[in-house]
Amino acid sequence: MANRVSVINPSYCVPHPVSIQINTEKGVAYNEKDDRLFYINDILFSLHDRRVLYDYSNKPIVTFYNKSSKVCKVFKGESSDSSQFLFRVKKMKKSSTIPSGITKLNVFLANNQDEEKSDFRVIIYESKRSCSVYAGESSTIVAQMENNGGFNVMVNPNVDYAFIVALLMIVKDTESSYTEEMDAVSAIRMISSILSLG
Repeated sequence: MANRVSVINPSYCVPHPVSIQINTEKGVAYNEKDDRLFYINDILFSLHDRRVLYDYSNKPIVTFYNKSSKVCKVFKGESSDSSQFLFRVKKMKKSSTIPSGITKLNVFLANNQDEEKSDFRVIIYESKRSCSVYAGESSTIVAQMENNGGFNVMVNPNVDYAFIVALLMIVKDTESSYTEEMDAVSAIRMISSILSLG
């Protein structure tokens, strides 16, 4: 992108594409040279639904607070103070405007109080087979991910790659609509099988 997209820190915006590999089992992000960039302190959310993303030097970058299965709030560092609030991610309800097999997450930055329009959108395809991150409601892609047993991520130039990693750590733990649809289909088939036995 021509304009810099900085959410966490402008130091994470570089003038060239950034390739990142996320080990989803360990919650660790690596660069092309296999150097550790970021890691989650706890793979699963704690009793307080809180996790911290650290950089390679063990400095806390952001803290995730899961308010529900549909909403995650993200703060700078290890804070939960409102002055350090960065953004909120909301999983959108399934509707006729969202095609089958698609999960949509809307991202609202701290200064977007009314939340009438999202600042970023994350579109997840099928059971996290791939996803794209868009700027606002536009068709401009700022990052893309392909899942090959881990997340292969390409972040566009001048885009805050720590922000993208934070988003994808949330994607990792999001129940996709595709999985929910498949679960519903399986449940219907099971009920039908039981009824047919009667």
